[in-house]
Amino acid sequence: MRGWRFVVVMVVLCLASRSSIGAAPTLNQAERDAGWALLFNGHDLTGWTMSGGNPEAWAVNGDSELFVAKPGEGWWLRTDRMYRDFELTLDFFLPPGANSGVGVRGSSDGDPAFTGMEIQILDTHGQEPDVHNCGAVYEAIAPSAMAVNPPGQWNTYRIMLVGDTLNVWLNGVRIHAGQKIDSRGYFRSPESPLPMNKRATTGYIALQDHGHAVRFRNIKIRDLSTDPEPSGMTPVVLNDSMMRKGGGSWEGSGRTIIGRDGPGHLFTDELPGDIEIRALVKVSVEGNSGLYFRTVPNKDNPDSWPTGYEAQVDNDDPVNFTGCIYDRAHTTPPYEGRGCFTRDEVWFDYRIRAEGDHIRTWINGIPVVDAYLDNFDTGRIALQTHNPGSVIEYRDLRWIEIKPE
Repeated sequence: MRGWRFVVVMVVLCLASRSSIGAAPTLNQAERDAGWALLFNGHDLTGWTMSGGNPEAWAVNGDSELFVAKPGEGWWLRTDRMYRDFELTLDFFLPPGANSGVGVRGSSDGDPAFTGMEIQILDTHGQEPDVHNCGAVYEAIAPSAMAVNPPGQWNTYRIMLVGDTLNVWLNGVRIHAGQKIDSRGYFRSPESPLPMNKRATTGYIALQDHGHAVRFRNIKIRDLSTDPEPSGMTPVVLNDSMMRKGGGSWEGSGRTIIGRDGPGHLFTDELPGDIEIRALVKVSVEGNSGLYFRTVPNKDNPDSWPTGYEAQVDNDDPVNFTGCIYDRAHTTPPYEGRGCFTRDEVWFDYRIRAEGDHIRTWINGIPVVDAYLDNFDTGRIALQTHNPGSVIEYRDLRWIEIKPE
């Protein structure tokens, strides 16, 4: 009888252990109080979007794990929301020889490893650290130690990115300590520089399908951004129904819209007057543009400057520089007199919030304008290409209506 009791106890323990492994992820009270949220619910792909490939390539198994079900067919799986500053934790499981990665601050178009950055996942246990193996900021920064476990074991990443400073722990080992997002980094070859400090300053969290059956679980995030992105923003994609006025040319791919030369303007449909707009923006050297809102074509000359508010994009104008509302509102204390917050040929994130007559702008989360203006109530979004030789790129332009609380 004692032997039977032992067997029964062992079976119960094994079932309990199996149950705990397969349980959906949860947050304890301390985590909730600290602002943590689940990025993966353990049941399905709610909150995630395929960036290309077969929509069935990523799946969820009975152990509440997110995994590559059809290796090589899924490319990147990204979050629905964008994050600038955050703390992220996740577990990953590597089969022998497997390759994957965690994309941070990447955009919806292009490879997140290079539009933002990739924290590498790779079966390189026992190897010397370099810019390609596990723990590296891919093709930019080598980890200080090789902390990945042998294949067939679970590993845990903790990634904290705030402003221009990165800290990463792998299996409890701090492999990046206060690393700066600076001029390091290249695209495929050191002969093709792609500095980290020219890439997107906000973006999606993404997981990479590199052709191997990698598994993930316990994916949690704490948004540390000064202005977290609201859920449910609507993307703006270039299409034939958009109204074009004036000169210049517009081309688009995915969620990227590029304007050249000019002057000319590209208008969306009519949108609510109370609105929040966000976008990644990059302008050429000595380039000029504007992100108009509550605007309509000029009734006297539709091909000239529109009637409405222009959130300026000009890194060289000493008065109407990027973030200002052109000729209507400029920087406010304590930022007054500090000048432009970005530079040419560098991606930055623009945020505009128009709520009644309260107009505000931010560049990379830094407040620029906080003003009360009563000139315009409603209208469209319009993108400007300003002059011959100027190139302006808008990526992941999106908006949401501000509704009364």
